[in-house]
Amino acid sequence: MTTTLDSTGFIDYAAFGVSEDDLPSLRALDAVWRTAVAKAAAPYGTTHLLDEFVARTGELPLRINENLWQRSWMHAWHKLSGRGFSLADMFGFFNRATAIAEADLFGGQPQIGRLQLELFGILRRSVVAAISCAIELGEEARDTEAGLPGEWMAMRTLREMGEGGQQVAVLSVSMVNRQALSNLTASELQSLPGLLSGQLSSLLRPQDKAFTGHEGEWLLLLADVTSMAQPALAASQIHRVFDHPVRLLGGRGILLDASIGIAMFPEHGNEADEVIQAARLARASLQVSRESFAIFDDSMRQRWQHRQQLSEELREALRKDRLMLYLQPQVNSDSRTCFGAELLLRWRRDNGDWVPPPLIVELIEEYGWRAQFTSWLLRAAMHQAAALDAEGIGISLSLNLTAGDLLDTDLPEIVGQCLESWRLPAERFTLELTETALMRDRERGLAVMTRLRAMGVRLALDDFGTGFSSLSYLATLPLNEIKIDRSFVVGMFSSVDKLRIVRTIIDLTHDLGMKSLAEGVEDIMQRDQLFALGCTQIQGYLYAKPMPMAEFIAWYRAFPT
Repeated sequence: MTTTLDSTGFIDYAAFGVSEDDLPSLRALDAVWRTAVAKAAAPYGTTHLLDEFVARTGELPLRINENLWQRSWMHAWHKLSGRGFSLADMFGFFNRATAIAEADLFGGQPQIGRLQLELFGILRRSVVAAISCAIELGEEARDTEAGLPGEWMAMRTLREMGEGGQQVAVLSVSMVNRQALSNLTASELQSLPGLLSGQLSSLLRPQDKAFTGHEGEWLLLLADVTSMAQPALAASQIHRVFDHPVRLLGGRGILLDASIGIAMFPEHGNEADEVIQAARLARASLQVSRESFAIFDDSMRQRWQHRQQLSEELREALRKDRLMLYLQPQVNSDSRTCFGAELLLRWRRDNGDWVPPPLIVELIEEYGWRAQFTSWLLRAAMHQAAALDAEGIGISLSLNLTAGDLLDTDLPEIVGQCLESWRLPAERFTLELTETALMRDRERGLAVMTRLRAMGVRLALDDFGTGFSSLSYLATLPLNEIKIDRSFVVGMFSSVDKLRIVRTIIDLTHDLGMKSLAEGVEDIMQRDQLFALGCTQIQGYLYAKPMPMAEFIAWYRAFPT
C-alpha cells in the first residue's frame, strides 16, 4: 500500500526506499528534470490538461514532499487520464522523461560518481512511488471501505453526466463534530462509514450517485436537476438524518452533525474537479455560519484563490527565510526592569501587506509545513538570542509553539540540537503552549513537556482561561508560567467576573509555585491593579509594541530602570 491520506500527503516514498531526508537532495536535479519532462511531453502535442500535468510534474524535485503539490499533481493526473490519456501513455511519458534525464546526467562521462548515481536512484524511486500512488488511488476509487466508489470515480461520473447534457448538483457532505468518534471502539469505527453511506444512499433517487471523498466526506451527484430548490431540499433531508443518533451495530447510538456544500455543474465550473471543489468551498464557508448547508457563489472561489496565492507566497517565504520575529518587551513592574521578550511572528508580503500571525500558522498547519516552520522558528530564536548576547543583552526569550508541536515526540531532541549548536542555555528560552494544544492528546503532550522541562527549557501556558483546562489538570503540568489573556486584563475594570478570574489565576500560580505574566497591558491603571493583585510581570503597549531587533535594542538601552 503506497497511499496515505494524513497531513503529510498521499505518497509513501518510504515504501520505495526513499527517506524523508533524501527528498531535499532532489533539488539538485531540478533543471535536469524540468528539461527532461518538457522533452518527453513534446510528442503528445499541447493541450490545456497536458500542459497542466507537465507543469506539475516538472515541479517534482522542488515540491515532492508537499501535501499541496501531491494533491494538485494527483488531480492533474486523473483529469488527464479521464480525457483518454491511457495508463500506457503515462508509463511511456515517465519512461521517456527518466531516460532523457539519465542521458543528460551521465551521457558521455567516462566515470560516474557514486553520489550522482545515488541521487538519480532517489529520483527514479520517487517517480515510481508517485506513479504507483496514482494508480492505486484510481483502483480505490472503485472500491472503498464504505462500500462506495471514491473521488476519482466521482469526477469521471460527473464528466460523463455533463457530456450527456445533464445539469448536475454536487453535494459535499462531511461530519462536523468528528471528536465524537474518539470514544468508539475499533469495530464501531470500521462499521460507521458503511452505516452512514447506507443512510445517505437511501435518500437518493435511482439516477443519483453517491461516492466517498477524502477525510470523512461524501460526494453526492444529483442528476437532471432543474432548479436549486432540488439540491437545497436534498440537503435539508440529509441534515435531518443527523438530527437523530446513528445506531451502531452493537446498539449504541452516537449523535453526529454534518455540514453540506452545494454546487452546480456546469454553472459553477466547466471541469468536474472545479465543481467538486466549489461544493467543498461552499461547505468550508459554514465554519463561520450556523446554517446547515451553503450554496456556492463566486466570492467563495475568489477567497479560495486568494488563500491559494497566499499559501504559495508563504511556501516561498519559508523556503527563503523571509519570515521575521519581532520582540515585545516583558517588564517587571516592581523593579522596573526588562527581564525578557516574546518573539512574535511577522510576515510582510511582496506587495507590502502584513499577514495576521494566526492566519500564517493556520496555513502552515493546513499545508503540512509545521516541521519546516518549527525548524525555522527555533533557528531564528537562537539567532536572536546570539544577536542580543553580542549587544550585552542577556534576557530570556519566549516563543510560541503550534498545536502540532506539542504532540511531536521529536521536539525535545530538535530543541536540544539547536541549543547545542548555538551553545545557549536551555533556561534562556520559554516555550509557550496553548490550552487547545494540551487538549488534543494529554498523555502525549505531557510526555513531551516533561522531557523539555528535564532539559531546563521553561514552559508557559498561553491564553489561560480561554480554553478548557480544569484546575486539577493544570496542577499536573510541568509549567513555569501562566500567561493571563489580554481579554481579562482589559476587562478588569468593566467586569467583576473578569477581575475575579485575574485574581484567581494570580493566586493559583502562587500556590503552584509558578509565575504569572499579564498580556495586553495598555495603561498605568491596569499595571497598578495587577501589581496590587500580586502580578508583577507584564507585557503590552504600555511599554512597547513588538519591534524588529534594531529597534528593540535601542528601546532596551533607553528604557529607564
